[in-house]
Amino acid sequence: MVRELERKRQSAEFPETAPAANPVFFRTYSRRTKAGLRETWDEVCDRTLQGIIDLGKLNPAEIAILEQMQRNLKALPSGRWLWVGGTDWIAKPKNFSGAYNCTSTNLQDWSAFGLMMDLAMMGCGTGAVIEPQYINQLPIIRNYLNVNVQGELGSTPQQQRREYTETHIEGNSVTIHVGDSREGWVESYKTLLELSTNERFTAQVQVVVDISDVRKAGETLSGFGGVANPVKLPTLYQNCASILNKAVGRQLNSVECCLLIDQAAVTIVAGNIRRSAGMRQFTADDQIAATAKDNLWQQDENGNWRIDPERDALRMANHTRVFHRKPTLEESIAAVRKQYYSGEGAIQWAGEAVARANCDLLPTQALKVDFLKSYEQGTAKQWLQERHPDLNAHELEHRLARYGLNPCGK
Repeated sequence: MVRELERKRQSAEFPETAPAANPVFFRTYSRRTKAGLRETWDEVCDRTLQGIIDLGKLNPAEIAILEQMQRNLKALPSGRWLWVGGTDWIAKPKNFSGAYNCTSTNLQDWSAFGLMMDLAMMGCGTGAVIEPQYINQLPIIRNYLNVNVQGELGSTPQQQRREYTETHIEGNSVTIHVGDSREGWVESYKTLLELSTNERFTAQVQVVVDISDVRKAGETLSGFGGVANPVKLPTLYQNCASILNKAVGRQLNSVECCLLIDQAAVTIVAGNIRRSAGMRQFTADDQIAATAKDNLWQQDENGNWRIDPERDALRMANHTRVFHRKPTLEESIAAVRKQYYSGEGAIQWAGEAVARANCDLLPTQALKVDFLKSYEQGTAKQWLQERHPDLNAHELEHRLARYGLNPCGK
């Protein structure tokens, strides 16, 4: 039987020193109740604390500390947990990622693109490692996609809507019926990307995307919470096709990969699912990535400022150049100067990030310094193998790739 939380009520108001607390709380963390009202702060505490208690199987002493700290605003769980903690939605295994604020994905196949959209739709910030060793595994774009979007959002009666995406293929013609669910949106997006490299087709593929089953703006999202707003969904497919069609006959470059992810991000942000929160990591010598956001805003002949429409989606994420050697003083100054003027130009010394993320194996400063030397020399893998022969191949690769899990080590 679920333990009833003992309520130690605080005042109904947040401290006067936090004048923005009420609007931020009700905008971002207070869920709508079955009675149609908004949760109070105490009700959010009840829900999220109970969720942590159940998840962590906490003892009474641990519960008492958490209650005291949260109810008195001394320490809080993550913003993600304040929204989804203790809900039936987060209890489902397929939704566990929704409790995390940050994620990182190596962009090496179409499934990785789909995963990133899925994560973003669960409210996670999405990190993508877009380095050559990953994107060079993507297949060559071989098919030109002629995309037409048909149907009107919400036109299918609610009881008759498809929940999951269905795809029908006849010759060189494909019809994608977009399902009215998170999985439906993700599958339709991934399906379109896969069509560009599917070897069963010849040259051009006629693609019809039917959005009739997708609920219209304003309808509630009963599981995740909030309301639907698919205003940008119809343009997602044509925008992605435009990017893919320019790459027919070759592999996608790093910025094109970024744009495909960001087109999905534009759709999700417009849907009120969360703010834009993306991180894209490129190798330091990737010049097209390093300059992808340069002069994003341009002036026309009348002096009016406008954003380059083909690159507009790049605003959905921060770009980071990853150094696998320690950057020089000059490179660091240039990066800071660029950030000062444009907000972009972030760099990351991957060796330091990997060292921090493996502190259990590098407990002393001497070991860390020695490891960093080996990382710069390209022998970090051998260094770890010699000192920790018990590490299997999978764990070894994961530990060396942790600069993707630690993008803030820049």
